[in-house]
Amino acid sequence: MRYLFLAVILLTLAAAGFYAYLGGTHSPKVALETTAAPLYLAGQPYHGVVTGDAFGRLFRQAKDAQARLHGDLANLYLNDPETARDTVRAFIGLALADTTQSLPAGFRYRVVPAGQRVVAARLQGVSYLLAPNKLYPAALEAVKAQKLTQRGDFYLERFGANDASEVWVGVK
Repeated sequence: MRYLFLAVILLTLAAAGFYAYLGGTHSPKVALETTAAPLYLAGQPYHGVVTGDAFGRLFRQAKDAQARLHGDLANLYLNDPETARDTVRAFIGLALADTTQSLPAGFRYRVVPAGQRVVAARLQGVSYLLAPNKLYPAALEAVKAQKLTQRGDFYLERFGANDASEVWVGVK
């Protein structure tokens, strides 16, 4: 019994260490902003269930295209999957500075115009595996705390170099 207890303690410490290694102890910085410049996305539209194979395939295709296109992974969600019963309307791809590049088959450009009023939550040094579960709650709590109204049709995730991550939640 003593060895089982010791094993559980060691596994717990290892899990806590791994969580800290991935940046799990960092907290997001949150601000109400109006975007100053357009954001150019290259990717593919998706409409369907979050658990569908096609949804995961689009993420893998974006990750594969990242090396050639030199952009940040970026996903624009056009509805709240929590209220839409896990059905999403999204644009899955990359944020790019250069829109003159030829795109992989199936990809197209999409522009997020300047002037979007958003609550932006940002993290540095946190793995993209943990970042969404830290960023979304922080942004949504700020919306609630500031008594803002969510648009419900604008959620943007961006995962950049050096584990820089951000989420924009559109507000009215």
